[in-house]
Amino acid sequence: MNALPQPVETPQQAARRLAAKPLSEGYSPDALHVYRDAQGTPLYWRIRLKHPSQPKWIRPMHWNGSVYVLGEPPAPPEGKPLYGLDRLAAHPDVSVYVVEGEACADALNDLGRVAITSGGKDSVAAADWSPMHGRDSILWPDNDPAGAVYANAVLEKLPGARLIHPDTTRALPPKGDVVDWLAQHPGATGADVDALPCIDADTYKAEPGRGATAKQCSAPEPLRRPVRPPTPYPVVELGPVLAPACQSLQRVIQAPDAICAASLLAAASLAVQGLADVEMDGRVHPLSLWFLTVAESGERKSAVDGEAMRCARDVERELAKSYIDALTAHDIELEAWNASKTEAKKKKPAQLADSLRALGPEPLPPLRPNLIAGDFTAEGLAKLLAMGRPSLGAFTDEAALVFGGHGMTKETVARTAATLCKLWDRGELDRIRAGDGATKLWGRRLALHLMAQPVIAERALCDPILRGQGFLARCLLAWPHSTAGNRPYRAESLRDDPALGHYGARLGDLLRRSLPLAEGERNELAPPTLTLTPEAKAIWQRAHDGIEAAMGPEGRYAMVKPWASKAAEQVLRVAGVLTLTEDPQAQRIEAVTIERAAELVIWHLGEAERLAGTAEVGDDIRDAEALLAWCHDTGRPLLYSRDALHKGPNRVRDAATFRRAASVLEATGWAEPIEGGAHLDGRHRRYVWRIAPASTGD
Repeated sequence: MNALPQPVETPQQAARRLAAKPLSEGYSPDALHVYRDAQGTPLYWRIRLKHPSQPKWIRPMHWNGSVYVLGEPPAPPEGKPLYGLDRLAAHPDVSVYVVEGEACADALNDLGRVAITSGGKDSVAAADWSPMHGRDSILWPDNDPAGAVYANAVLEKLPGARLIHPDTTRALPPKGDVVDWLAQHPGATGADVDALPCIDADTYKAEPGRGATAKQCSAPEPLRRPVRPPTPYPVVELGPVLAPACQSLQRVIQAPDAICAASLLAAASLAVQGLADVEMDGRVHPLSLWFLTVAESGERKSAVDGEAMRCARDVERELAKSYIDALTAHDIELEAWNASKTEAKKKKPAQLADSLRALGPEPLPPLRPNLIAGDFTAEGLAKLLAMGRPSLGAFTDEAALVFGGHGMTKETVARTAATLCKLWDRGELDRIRAGDGATKLWGRRLALHLMAQPVIAERALCDPILRGQGFLARCLLAWPHSTAGNRPYRAESLRDDPALGHYGARLGDLLRRSLPLAEGERNELAPPTLTLTPEAKAIWQRAHDGIEAAMGPEGRYAMVKPWASKAAEQVLRVAGVLTLTEDPQAQRIEAVTIERAAELVIWHLGEAERLAGTAEVGDDIRDAEALLAWCHDTGRPLLYSRDALHKGPNRVRDAATFRRAASVLEATGWAEPIEGGAHLDGRHRRYVWRIAPASTGD
């Protein structure tokens, strides 16, 4: 097996490349923190940028074997490494300061002390604290509620830790930390830090009026499993055609990165899926890609879709114009054929059969010119693929038209899902209907991109039929962070953008190519196959085996097996799309393309892992969420049953549902029962709850 290529750029150079967009928007480098193992070997880096008026830009970066990419490497089963493991191992007999954030750890390390951190306030649970067992620990919390949350979480891991006395931290400004203390004490040494008074954990938790006890710091529990934020999309892996186009869309339209990337990849799949398949050990895989992208209204999905699909819609208009001419010619040809048939029927019976045979079959109408379908059903797609082009795209920026349409009712969703899955798997369709008989189609291809608002996506993600039939597992998921609120107007036209011009020209060329058809057929594909170089196959096999191992009971992908089981094939499909988009004459997939495709698919698989279970919540949770939102939206600090049953959300306006929802809010700390009730709206109410404010759960 060939060794993976070594870095051709330093981590500092890589960080500047990966942070090029924020650097161009006024951010400046602040730090590049290196997470190392106990021997000092770098594991990954954390890029930190600052801005005079915007929030910090902080992203992880790691070496994936061929290039530096954004994101953390897969964490070991025991948890993520602590920052400062190398200093911890090098000084086994000294006290260790535990702080919140790498900058604080660096500040103490610069004074000759040993300091470690797991990161921010939400990082404690995911970290591996075993290297700290048995070490004398001193915890220095930040002077804010988040610091108190971090301190209490660390004390769960290190119950014997001492803490810097609260008088020291209270003297700091709000959110003040180690760095601020050192700024207040210029010239302070490590010995000065060691001399600061400390208290034990029990005294810290019991201190009256401090505002940082475990009870005071704990917010109500989330009603559903918290979802970690998405990692940045690995745009650079899209390659020389798609990546610059994606960066242009991000720069001008300022939509989330994953929306831009998925739109371009889906459009590229539509352009190449009819031109080739990928062959691996006798197994043939189409190049059709499916995407489900989730974003709120206002995230500029339509604007991105309009630019990404512009060339496809231009080609579709050309096909429609040609279709009109072809239909006119067909009508003339059919009229002549019918006239000849009428004359043939005038022949004597002995000559009729010969005359009809000489006439030949009735002229077939031209293929329908549709290239893109928006509002569709399985039956509609089947008819279109039977009467039109064998390569089709199902694209919509309003997925409610699909998930809420006739094809996705309780009666039809199973049939729709099964029909679409056959198209993804083998490019085949079966239709048997009483009205129009049986149809069997081969050699068809369907690319798909559904953009959905969260409420529609959650409904689809929790649909047992869509999950059970494998429809969702065939979709590359993305639910990126919103960019709303950070999109100043850019006076720039994408019509003149060189990157999008190159992208459009390439896809237009691919879409206008003659499709490889089966002999004697006019709309059944028989594509040639792309194969992998030996190096590419070896890399793909490693990716396959790694994903497979992670599907074990304790593995990272144990909860997303349907998506993980398709991931290796998705790598082949994405690699094929990238290969033909970059070189339409290519016949082999290179190793570097497999590596890039794997990075993209792993990102989407990470989205499935991140979102797994968020939509699979019971009605009790959804009812509780609706009731809590109503209390917050209407400014009700107190909740009582009659008020909710008469004015609350429709879904909780029966007594049994309300009681269950209130019980969930009470169990999670969002609602505190008031003993004996309270006098509200002119009457004594027996059952009343005090509602925690929304900010408490932030």
